[in-house]
Amino acid sequence: MPDANTQRCLACGAPLNAPVQGGRIACPFCGTVNVVGAHEKIRGDEIICPQCGAANPKEAQHCGRCGIKLEFNCPKCGAVNSYGTVYCVQCGVDVQGEIKRQQEEARHAQELEQRTQEEFRRQTEKERRRRRITRLAITGVTLAVLICVIGIVAVGLYTTTFSPAALQTKTAVALGQAATAKFVSIQQTATARYLTLFQDDFSNPNSGWDSYENTNGSTGYENGAYRINVLAANWLIWDPFPRIFQNDVRIEVDATKVDGPDDNSMGAICRFQDNDNYYYLAISSDGYAAIYKMLQGNLAVISSEDGNWQKANGIWPGPLTNHIRAECIGNTLAVYANDAQVATATDDAFTGGQVCLAAGTFDTGGVDIQFDNFYVYRP
Repeated sequence: MPDANTQRCLACGAPLNAPVQGGRIACPFCGTVNVVGAHEKIRGDEIICPQCGAANPKEAQHCGRCGIKLEFNCPKCGAVNSYGTVYCVQCGVDVQGEIKRQQEEARHAQELEQRTQEEFRRQTEKERRRRRITRLAITGVTLAVLICVIGIVAVGLYTTTFSPAALQTKTAVALGQAATAKFVSIQQTATARYLTLFQDDFSNPNSGWDSYENTNGSTGYENGAYRINVLAANWLIWDPFPRIFQNDVRIEVDATKVDGPDDNSMGAICRFQDNDNYYYLAISSDGYAAIYKMLQGNLAVISSEDGNWQKANGIWPGPLTNHIRAECIGNTLAVYANDAQVATATDDAFTGGQVCLAAGTFDTGGVDIQFDNFYVYRP
C-alpha cells in the first residue's frame, strides 16, 4: 500500500510512479497528464533523500547512502537545477509557482470535461424516460395497424391483381418511379453546383483525423473507413478535423452502426469553437433525431419545444447505412437522413468553426459507428 506521501493522479486518485525530479506524468490508469514537482525534502541545512531517507549536506548532488541524484528539472523549460533552487537557473521562473500554475491548469481542464459529460448525461436521461413511454405506445398502434392491413390485403387481393384498375395502378407506379428518378437527378445536379471545401474517403490514414484509445472508447481509421467506438454509457466522443470553415457549410457522410445498441447517437458537429461551444446534428439507429447546442459548457436540444429527441421518418434502422446531411446555413440548422429532413432549429450563436464526426451512447454503452464518404460543401 502506498504511504501518505505518495503523489496521486488529479483525475482518478491513482498513485503515480513519479520520478524524483518531477515533471509531466501520465497516469497509467486513466491517461490524465499530471504536473508534479520534485519530492526531495529539506530539513535545516540537510537534504533528506526521498529514496532511502538518509540526511545529506544541502550542497550535495548525490545521496551519500544510495547514490540517487538530488536535482530536478524546471517545470517550464526543463533545465536541470540543484535541489533547493527557488528560481530556475536558465529561464528564471519561480519553480514552485510554475508547478502550482500547471497543476491548476490541469485540474481546471479535467473539471471542464467532467461538467460537459455530466450535462450530457442529465439531458439524455430525461430523454430516455420519455422515449420508453413513446415506444410502448407505438408498439400498440403498430399491432393494431398490422391487423387492419392484413384484412385489407386479403379482401383487396383479387381487385388489385385482376381488375381493370390494375393497369391504371401499374401506370401510376411507373409515373411515380420516373418522378423519383427525376428528383434524384435534380438533387445530384444541385450538389454538383456546390463548392467542395473538403472530402475524405478515409483510405489515407494520414488525412488529418485523430486516432486514440482510452477506457471510454476509441477513434481511428479502419478498413477504409473512420470508426468511433463508445464503450462508456451516457458518453459522447467527437473528433474535430483540424481546419476552420468560416460561415455556411453543408456536411455529408455515410454512417453505419457496426455493433451495439440502436439507442445511440451519430452525426456531425459544425461551427466547433472548442469543447464547450458547438452545434451537434444527430440521428439514432432507432429512428430519432435532434440538434444540440453546447454553449459555455451547457448542453441542450434546440430542435424541439420540449428539449427532447423527436421520432422521425426516413431514418433507416439498426445496422443499415444512413446518409446524413448536416446543414449550418445562416441561422438555420437542419439534419437530413437519406434526403429526408428529420430535425431543424434556428440559432445564431456561432458563425464558423471546425467540423467534427461524433457518436454517443445513452443508458447502454458499446456502440460502434463507421463513417465513410465524408464531404464538406459551401452551399
